[in-house]
Amino acid sequence: MQRIPLPAFPNGWFGLSYADEVPTGTVKAIHALGRDLVAFRGEDGRVHVLDAYCAHLGAHLGHGGTVVGNGIRCPFHGWCYDGASGRCVDIPYAKKVPPKAVLRTWPVLEQNDLVYVYHHVDGAAPDWEPDVIPEIAQPEYYRHSTREWIIRSHPQEVMENGVDYAHFMTLHRWETVAMRWTPNGVRYTLEIDVDTDAERQAATAAQATTVNSYNSGPGFLFTRVTGPMRGIAMNMLTPLDPERLRVQHAYYAHRDVPAEIAKAFFDAYEADWHLDFPIWDNKIHRLRPVLTEGERDVGRFRRWYRQFYTQEQIAAAGGEP
Repeated sequence: MQRIPLPAFPNGWFGLSYADEVPTGTVKAIHALGRDLVAFRGEDGRVHVLDAYCAHLGAHLGHGGTVVGNGIRCPFHGWCYDGASGRCVDIPYAKKVPPKAVLRTWPVLEQNDLVYVYHHVDGAAPDWEPDVIPEIAQPEYYRHSTREWIIRSHPQEVMENGVDYAHFMTLHRWETVAMRWTPNGVRYTLEIDVDTDAERQAATAAQATTVNSYNSGPGFLFTRVTGPMRGIAMNMLTPLDPERLRVQHAYYAHRDVPAEIAKAFFDAYEADWHLDFPIWDNKIHRLRPVLTEGERDVGRFRRWYRQFYTQEQIAAAGGEP
């Protein structure tokens, strides 16, 4: 039985790496979206992402490959590929480059301290970009910490939690919940009000005046906290393989916030996510769930998320993600 009968790889931008993990002249091997990839930063300062295996005899460019200008040279026989086009531009021992010596290139976007790649099952070019989070570029904010987990799930499953008000009361023990989920094209905003007298939340919720979440596409969202605690929790949901998902968090705090308040808030934020992990790891995705009154946002969310699949992907998944 397929636990999650959804297209494994939605179409859109996904966080591939933190930008500072790819300094100029370095090469990084990455597995994501069912592919082995190589990322490198050329002398022009841009990050390039290619399929990892040399068109010649299949060496992995991410293991021993070297950056040459704005290209990458294979460690096995020295074939060199241009980062922008993916074409082989030099073979040290040959005068002619075979025209089929081309590797797939991936659309790359660098912002929010991240390197994103754009995936589309049909190879379509991107027509939108994730939101820019202005705080991250401001000197008043700093990256407090990062977290990473690999779970047995899918980005749609994880995002659906945001509109599942009942699980906040049952699993997270929030006393009262008022939710406002507002979709807008490839984005949505989510406002959640919790009872700050609830025992688990009292220590940290009182530090926040507002806690609002913003989504851009199928695998990127962030939460903005204002009040005595001012900060950003950035969440990246990147499918690695079918039913294998990398969850990454990057936490940013304002420099005026006392260290103990920032730590307490982000520790509580992480702990709430930990409660969901065993659920996601073991649940199935019901294409036609039995819902009750007050749960109409689940259906609305699923209809919104369908835009990140092609009709062919939907049909292959059973016709109703």
